[in-house]
Amino acid sequence: MMITTMVDLGIDLSALEHNYRRLRGLCDPQVKMLGVVKADAYGHGLIPVARRLAAAGVDYLGVGSLEEGLMLRRADIKLPVLLLLGILPEEAERAVAADLEVALFRLDVAQALAQAAGNQDKKAKVHLKVDTGMGRLGVLPQEALAFLAGLKKLRHLKAMGLISHLAVADQEDKTYTLKQIQEFTALLAAARDAGWKLPLSHISNSIALTELQEAHLGLVRPGLMLYGSPPAPDRPPPVELKPVMSLAARVLQVKRLPPGSSISYGCTYTTPDWSDIAVLPVGYCNGYSRLNSNRGEVLIHGRRAPIRGRVCMNLTMVDVTGLPEVKAGDRAVFLGEDQGERLRAEDLAGWAQTISYEIYCALGTANLRRYIGV
Repeated sequence: MMITTMVDLGIDLSALEHNYRRLRGLCDPQVKMLGVVKADAYGHGLIPVARRLAAAGVDYLGVGSLEEGLMLRRADIKLPVLLLLGILPEEAERAVAADLEVALFRLDVAQALAQAAGNQDKKAKVHLKVDTGMGRLGVLPQEALAFLAGLKKLRHLKAMGLISHLAVADQEDKTYTLKQIQEFTALLAAARDAGWKLPLSHISNSIALTELQEAHLGLVRPGLMLYGSPPAPDRPPPVELKPVMSLAARVLQVKRLPPGSSISYGCTYTTPDWSDIAVLPVGYCNGYSRLNSNRGEVLIHGRRAPIRGRVCMNLTMVDVTGLPEVKAGDRAVFLGEDQGERLRAEDLAGWAQTISYEIYCALGTANLRRYIGV
């Protein structure tokens, strides 16, 4: 494949749809699916990803902020959209006007939404956020029924469901996760006994979707698996996932350095012998972590080439000694497949001591994206 720029970030939307359909197949037909597209669809591009998921049949979209929700509406995406971080009171009028649903955990926001909905002769849809053990956003379970009771007088609000988030669902030991699910479902039962219908309550993330069917409830919220990565790399998912993002670049220069030559800032690597070094136009300004220095690898001609020296702002050096002749203009793969060999986001995450989520967000937001499989 010819690369037309120095750095080529590819987003394969056909792989995205493949992953969606495989995950959809793990759920009962009555379970709705929310595709998590917050943070610019994990760096994959909010609008193209949302459009492809909508065309594939996803029921809901989940974003972080009001602005992301408004971007979807400006792109004429009419699916239900849930603002997972909630809103500020002063954002209520715009959220209601755009028919955006809100994760709710503050009474002042509830009041602002109800007033905005009344002003616009609408019902504002909310999902009550409950903190079952994540320690982030949400009312505590013992406060949730009282909070719901306080919503009864706000007649322009419609409670769609309860929402919570699992803290350690990716771990093999499910003790804590099952405790969260049990507390959530018990609260849901109590709320329904009190007269609340809450048809779309949801707690299931990607890993719970694949490993904990009892957590599916009315709706599931896959995120990372849509983009082709397993949340628990040590446990392959029960369906085949295809990576959606790839990153490649052209070799700028190849030089032969004598023994004792230092490479890059800080002289952290010295050649032990004559070495062929390829210089690549990718660095930390492209979202490629400096922690990959002297750790990471790239693929050239289907072979792994180790990084030598520190990753720079715009450049990275790799050792191509012994590889089939490498020359300027050749393709180097930082993420993706080359001649049957593959570098996964999980590989990059391991070298950078992070998680694949961060790899996708960093690479995707720092480079121009090229869409394929459209």
